[in-house]
Amino acid sequence: MKTIIIIVIGLLAVFSNLLLSCLRQFPVGSQSQPQPHPVVVKSQGPTIERLERLSHLVTSRVFVVDVLIGEGEGCRGAWLIRGDALLAVDLKHTQITEKNDESRKATITLPQPGILQPRVDHEKTKTWEVSRMTWLPWNANQDRLRDEVMLQAQRLVTQAAGSKENVEQAKKAAESIIRALYDEVGWNVKVIWAEKPIAQVTSDATAVNAGTSRR
Repeated sequence: MKTIIIIVIGLLAVFSNLLLSCLRQFPVGSQSQPQPHPVVVKSQGPTIERLERLSHLVTSRVFVVDVLIGEGEGCRGAWLIRGDALLAVDLKHTQITEKNDESRKATITLPQPGILQPRVDHEKTKTWEVSRMTWLPWNANQDRLRDEVMLQAQRLVTQAAGSKENVEQAKKAAESIIRALYDEVGWNVKVIWAEKPIAQVTSDATAVNAGTSRR
């Protein structure tokens, strides 16, 4: 009888140790609140469509803030748009129209400043509100409305950056930089501007930054 009791006590001890070990590995309630699955974003590998080696003198950066309201596709929404663009002078089209080696004087003709790399800052651009305007589920397309608003936002940044005031400031900055560069080598340079309307330079350019900005 004593032997049976000892065996039973031993089995109970072994069972208790196994139960405690399981409880340590799988605490009670650990599966009652499942953790949300993280969002996984994978890249298929970037590709370079083209590489352009361009020389531009960047004179200023313009920051644009506005609120755009879009209506269509069965929806209506408002977005706080933030973006920026660079004003630059394309140095490839620079011409030396007059030059006097004895007096060390020269006249340089520069093209009008252009818009370089206008962009919508999607990290700072926020959706204010988007609401449906129809009770039919298949007549509402919020994604298409947002795409159209972002397209207009890109055009807004380009237009705002190319204002007359911004262009004049870019000209003054470029003139100061060009004169300072030639002063270093003992030349007195006069800068004149070609009669060419402002245009978007490119969004894929390697620029020479002059270090000035406007906010």
